[in-house]
Amino acid sequence: MEAAMKAFGRVLTMFGILLVSFRADAHDASMQHHEWFNAQEMNPAARERLGVPWKSCCDNGDVFKTRFRVADDHSDQWQYLKDGQWKVIPPDIIKSEDTPDHLPVLFINKRTGDELCFFVPKGGL
Repeated sequence: MEAAMKAFGRVLTMFGILLVSFRADAHDASMQHHEWFNAQEMNPAARERLGVPWKSCCDNGDVFKTRFRVADDHSDQWQYLKDGQWKVIPPDIIKSEDTPDHLPVLFINKRTGDELCFFVPKGGL
């Protein structure tokens, strides 16, 4: 039993190290376009809806790497894939500014999972 607990403890420690490493890399100043990511701010309507005092997309959120699509009816509704399901991107977080790579970028709150900022791709999907 003791050996199993030690093995489990080692697995948790390794998982924690990997998680901390990922978090550190996500906000690493040597990352390409680091300044752009840190300069992005939430839309006022999204801040009001979420009831948050902070403005930064990056300080309280991380970029969520996933797939994106436009709604089946080809409306202006954007969706992203999370946990195998398509979720609607709230319209009040959509920003019209381009991204450095001309790709869609979605920031999600680190603690709550709320969507914070979404940058529409200029080159299409």
